[in-house]
Amino acid sequence: MTLSNSRRLRAALAVGASAFALSAVSAPAFAAAAATAASAPETTMIEELVVTAEKREQSLQDVPVAISAFTSKTRDLVGINSVQDLTNFTPGFVYSSVNDRASIRGVGRLTNIHAVDGAVAIYIDGLYTTSTVFAGAPPLFIDRVEVLRGPQGTLYGRNSIGGTVNIVSARPTESMTAEVRAIAENYGFTNLQAYVSGPITDNLKFRLSGYKLDQRDGYYTNVNANMPTEGSKRNEYSVELQLEAKLGEHAEAWLKYGVLNWDNRGGPGARSGYLGDAYETGLTDPNFSVVYNPVHGYSTATGAGGIVPGSLQQFNGGTTTTNPAMADSHKINTNTPIHVGLTDVHLLTFNFAYHFPTFDVKYVTGLQNYTYDTTGDLDNSNVKSYQIPLATGSACGSVHTLFSFGVSTVDCSPLTVQGVDTYDYFEKPKWYSHEIDFSSTTDGPLQWIAGLYYYHDTYSATNTLDGYNAAQTQMLTPVLGAAKNPTGAFSISEYSLVTESRAAFGQIDWQATDTLKFTAGLRYTQDKKYGVEDKRVVCFSDVCMPGLYAALGLNGFGPGTAANWGSLLGNLGALPAVGKAFGLGNALAPLGGLGNGAFDLTTALAPTTTAAGAKGVTDPVVCKGTVCTQYTIDPTTGNMVRHLGDKSDAWTGTLGLQWDPMAGTMVYGRYSRGYKAFGLSAGSGLNEPEAASEFVDSIELGLKKNFGRSLQVNAALFNYSYKDLQAPVSVRIGATTVTQFINVPESRSRGLELDAIWQPTQALRFMADYSFNDTEITKSGLYVDVNDNVTPGAVSVKGNKLPQAPRNKFGLNANYSFFLDAGTLTVGGNYVWRDKTYANIFTQTWNEAPTWDQVDLRASWAPTSGKYTLIAYVKNVGDTEGYDAAVAASNRNGNVPNGARNYGLTPPRTYGMELHYKFY
Repeated sequence: MTLSNSRRLRAALAVGASAFALSAVSAPAFAAAAATAASAPETTMIEELVVTAEKREQSLQDVPVAISAFTSKTRDLVGINSVQDLTNFTPGFVYSSVNDRASIRGVGRLTNIHAVDGAVAIYIDGLYTTSTVFAGAPPLFIDRVEVLRGPQGTLYGRNSIGGTVNIVSARPTESMTAEVRAIAENYGFTNLQAYVSGPITDNLKFRLSGYKLDQRDGYYTNVNANMPTEGSKRNEYSVELQLEAKLGEHAEAWLKYGVLNWDNRGGPGARSGYLGDAYETGLTDPNFSVVYNPVHGYSTATGAGGIVPGSLQQFNGGTTTTNPAMADSHKINTNTPIHVGLTDVHLLTFNFAYHFPTFDVKYVTGLQNYTYDTTGDLDNSNVKSYQIPLATGSACGSVHTLFSFGVSTVDCSPLTVQGVDTYDYFEKPKWYSHEIDFSSTTDGPLQWIAGLYYYHDTYSATNTLDGYNAAQTQMLTPVLGAAKNPTGAFSISEYSLVTESRAAFGQIDWQATDTLKFTAGLRYTQDKKYGVEDKRVVCFSDVCMPGLYAALGLNGFGPGTAANWGSLLGNLGALPAVGKAFGLGNALAPLGGLGNGAFDLTTALAPTTTAAGAKGVTDPVVCKGTVCTQYTIDPTTGNMVRHLGDKSDAWTGTLGLQWDPMAGTMVYGRYSRGYKAFGLSAGSGLNEPEAASEFVDSIELGLKKNFGRSLQVNAALFNYSYKDLQAPVSVRIGATTVTQFINVPESRSRGLELDAIWQPTQALRFMADYSFNDTEITKSGLYVDVNDNVTPGAVSVKGNKLPQAPRNKFGLNANYSFFLDAGTLTVGGNYVWRDKTYANIFTQTWNEAPTWDQVDLRASWAPTSGKYTLIAYVKNVGDTEGYDAAVAASNRNGNVPNGARNYGLTPPRTYGMELHYKFY
């Protein structure tokens, strides 16, 4: 498209206005036009959608909450096949597929550390889960998805401070039904889905469903031979079984068990974007300075600050030495493909309900667990090895000369740097919960619901950097008697934690008059987290070795750098022979037993504290002079070991007024208070690992209006007072800058959300949504943006925007049906426009996802028999670059003024066909 961004938005809004459709609180389901007979009546009516947003079945238009809801029919018609697609038609909703983070109205999470809870609660059939990806499950599996915007802390605990996503499974059917779906798409994509459902006995029904998904070609092509493509390359399957039973006249039970498996180069943790700037070719990588920078091998310099001419070796015969993504955002140059694995997935949910004469009792329990791991290329290059040139008059050069004359028994040459820098991340969670609800069922003016809730989570994670670089043998054997380092890792972060949450809640709705209803709700929540973290850092670079050599009294030989000591750097065992070669006799003999390897920095970098101890750390404080610590060093692993734990609790609730002045019109006002438990930045070894709880006070005014039978318009105005946003940042402590986990004192988020459906005729239908979200940090401490190379000091972020909060967001869907004797042909399309967003609290261009838009087209054919449906589609028709969410820059590149930009992209142009076939 050639329009400017502002003109694009104006054009899109004009289209929406011509459709007479903008609204904010729902995207209700509507029957696919393909199912309508050729003789359809002229009058139309938007189908009523029943939701369970307040834990009881209600018409969406009767619920005084901002909701967007999508049935399986809506998803099929519009082409909503992923969480990112859901965000396109949900005001204020943003999702990052890079790291599986959801945000609503600027309230989300800024870290994937499990001990820092998400701000948008995800529930599958009433069971809390930690992953948003399930909301993108195939429509064949899901009856509907409800996105509740704003704090939902009364009826939905577990950190629903930003909102709640309710995923409701398709249930067993009264009669025998079955359906198969086959989807084929470019990039070698296929997806086979099927279900069969029906009665087993008069009182027992079942549903068995499954899918097998493959994508053989990724969106990103490696410029090196014999390397796989990456990005959304997938090999997945899932199987799910449900049983639903009537247990007498007053009770029923429902059980679901599912398994899931990924063997992918796609999904959260996989490649979904690119580095937008030139390679960092300095000898020291600003982000990983404890090892030599592999990408220094691409340096064009040949003297000091360069590499030994001809020493660069690349994998797979590669010859590329510049970042190919600068010319083509879908080109990569790496030697270690990213892999994502999801195994041992078990999803078990059980519901039981008993109907008393005036109230119902419902019990929801379940268990979920999985094993997730991802590996990949840490330096994003194809460098295998290179050599660092020796300085004029270097100790290494002198040793080599003496060796050539037979004077020295050890030789020396330029240091060879191995370039296989990788990462390996592993996590294994397991959680279960119990909830029992009591809800009224009478027709009286007073309706109530009350419940008790318990949640238990055990979690372990390991993050290893450079875990396979055993070729740099110095990393295996740290000097000075430190523990062995058998993986060659320069950084190991581990933690295992237990999380427990308990809550009691209740809500009352009082219908005071025919037109006025009052709502009051209250919840008390108590959260507890405890566990242990391990951290180790091993250094082999010019950052740490000079200090080691100076401490050993070797300054007379020159600095402890690669340019001076070459291949003997770190080989303290060779120092006695070097001393003899230099005519010092046995002067260096005492150093001979200090080892040959790298330098362990674990103790030097371990956190210190005051005599009072650090909040969130449970180990005893040990002080030596003015230096106090709360950790131990494991003599076997060399890891710093520290125990973490704390508690938090809060009262939250809601007060609301609902006015129904006439049929089809509802106005509401609502105050809600949301709470997110304290967070522990576990595994990082921070001086201050705990951030306090977050709170949001929300005031919302809403309108839900039906204009006749063909137009539905919903709107919401909201204003948030946001306290203590949890954010990982760098802060200035004395003369040093360290990473901490902090609370940003005060922020605000306010805006307008509009959402509408207009069906002027049976053949023509529009759906549109728009959101305006104005956010600002209103009170700030002083924090350091490590990507800011121009202003490296601590700065205030007051006046900055909240992360992942586009100021404007618009989506439009239009469909037209041709009713023919043989069947119905429906053609339609989507237009999506999204404003720029920022990845963190630093509102800077290097943390920005630019403005973007996208057009999708879709057509379906359904014969009169209704046996099958054929769908053809093109997504991202213009092959434009879209940004699923903002990604923070990398401070790895000192060559650019302010960090190396990262971009997370939505998929390129995709096209395909779907065949749905129903058995009766």
